[in-house]
Amino acid sequence: MYELSRIRLYSIGPAGARYADTVLDLRGVGAPVPNPAPAQAEFFEEEPSGPPRRPAPAGVLFLENGGGKSVLLKLIFSVMLPGHRNTLGGASSGVLRKFLLADDCGHVALEWQHTLTGECVVVGKVSEWRGRQVSNDPRKFAEAWYSFRPGPGLSLDNLPVAESTAVRPPVEGASGAQGRRRTMKGFRDALTDAGKAYPHLEVYWEEIHDRWNEHLGELGLDPELFRYQREMNADEGEAAGLFAVKKDSDFTDLLLRAVTDTRDTDGLADLVHGFGNKLGRRSELMAERDFTAGSVDLLNRIVEAAETRSRARDVHAGAERRTRTLARRLSARAADERGRAADLAQRVTGAAHEVTAAESARGRSALIAAELAYRHASLALTVADKAAAAQRRELLEARTLHSAWQAAESVLRRSRLHI
Repeated sequence: MYELSRIRLYSIGPAGARYADTVLDLRGVGAPVPNPAPAQAEFFEEEPSGPPRRPAPAGVLFLENGGGKSVLLKLIFSVMLPGHRNTLGGASSGVLRKFLLADDCGHVALEWQHTLTGECVVVGKVSEWRGRQVSNDPRKFAEAWYSFRPGPGLSLDNLPVAESTAVRPPVEGASGAQGRRRTMKGFRDALTDAGKAYPHLEVYWEEIHDRWNEHLGELGLDPELFRYQREMNADEGEAAGLFAVKKDSDFTDLLLRAVTDTRDTDGLADLVHGFGNKLGRRSELMAERDFTAGSVDLLNRIVEAAETRSRARDVHAGAERRTRTLARRLSARAADERGRAADLAQRVTGAAHEVTAAESARGRSALIAAELAYRHASLALTVADKAAAAQRRELLEARTLHSAWQAAESVLRRSRLHI
């Protein structure tokens, strides 16, 4: 669902109260968008400071009588509900042509914002007089409709309505369109070129009412809602006036206009004819209905039993599949475990042989160590015996030398006495 976000009116309106370049901005004052879609900003646009917000849920336009309220609604309806017969307020088929001067190329552009994602779509109408001459001939009044997804390259602010369009955001109260006004052909060429350069814009151009109505439906903008709005504002009264019917036939006419297409009454005739045939066969149809109801009850039981059996078969088949899968996995696991057990047995046998060999090597090493210790002790004992004998010899020599020195002293004393 979409909500009206902005309205731009350019070079259009009655002679005494024209819209040179007017933008009605309703953005950013509603509730936050719940699921905002990612969007790429323009080059000179400021970064967003928070989640996007919906447009104003309601608005009031205060103008005195004749101030242009109906003109604004007429211009909006000319985009969303094209056709002179759908003109708001009166039966004059040329009321929209009075809003366009000879040199004008009038524009009415509406920007709609999605209530959930915040995505925008612009739909608009462009009109001009062929040959630049005002005429009473409606065939000389050219009008076309277009739509695109605003984004980098094209938006409501920089519509190519003039030969020069400001790149930066326009100043409030000043027009961003500069230079000569483009003709309808020039505007269409510029719009087409923008669509070729930026495929994401999804530019669409149409000049036939019915196809434009179908395209609005594809975009999610139902023209039927605006038809009801036109009916409610037909005499600038309140919405309750639409349903203020005086007799049953008036309400029937209102209901038929709401649910049927006035251009194709064959379908309605077939519907009424079929309904009449059904009324003529009412008793037969009621008997068939009772029989069908009883049959449906029994068939429902059969269907439920069949569904139960099918579910049981499915459960059984699933259990069987799972059991077979488990058996295969257990068999594979058993084979794997047997292989691992045989490998472990071989490794245990090898370890036992290694232990026996190690024990034998340890006993032999112990004997060798004992023999080496014995031989080392024997050699040490021999060396010690030799050292003891040498020390005994030295002791004997020392004693002999000591006795000799003692004898020498006795000899020396005696010799001194004889002298």
